[in-house]
Amino acid sequence: MDPNLLFTAVEMVGMVAFALYGALVGLKYRLDLFGILLMGITASLGGGVIRDLLIGITPPAMFQDYRYLLVAVVTSLVVFLAAYLSRGRYHDYETKVEALANIFDALGLGAFNVVGVQAGINAGFSDNGFLLVFLGLMTGIGGGILRDLFVLRMPVVFHKHVYALPAIGGSYLYYLLLCRLSVPQLPASMVVIALVFLVRMLATRYRWNLPHAP
Repeated sequence: MDPNLLFTAVEMVGMVAFALYGALVGLKYRLDLFGILLMGITASLGGGVIRDLLIGITPPAMFQDYRYLLVAVVTSLVVFLAAYLSRGRYHDYETKVEALANIFDALGLGAFNVVGVQAGINAGFSDNGFLLVFLGLMTGIGGGILRDLFVLRMPVVFHKHVYALPAIGGSYLYYLLLCRLSVPQLPASMVVIALVFLVRMLATRYRWNLPHAP
């Protein structure tokens, strides 16, 4: 499989997943259409903007290729229209919708870990493992942090369901498989996305959290 095509496919999966979750957070906080679109765009593309600035890609990719913004806008708009056409019944199913959003969020996290590390490799930093793992982490959590700050809530990554640990582990695993063990990109990507997704789902199911100070 063409590595560029694979990279684009994984990136699109992550963007759709995070835009969905961002738009659903906007609905929960009863934002208007513009607010929901902005939440979807921020959650989907915010981490990538931070990543690109860190490795000197200016302007960031979202400003060079309209497809990124289009995917985020269309996904967020679909979520808004679905809620709008439900005539207020959306909030009757809010718990189920949040569970579905968490699934998309877990899927997007693994995909963006892969995308972040791969972007660093493509930029010529394959010998800097710490930077690659950090890029994978920021691509995965950066947009979500900005999303939560927009609605004045504590970012999920700081307090709930060991969110950052799977992102760090997934990013390191992808770096290890690709740069140290020379595993092909397709199986390496699938393994990382599947493992991050599994850990996030188990953390949600069993309420795993890091220790808090009393």
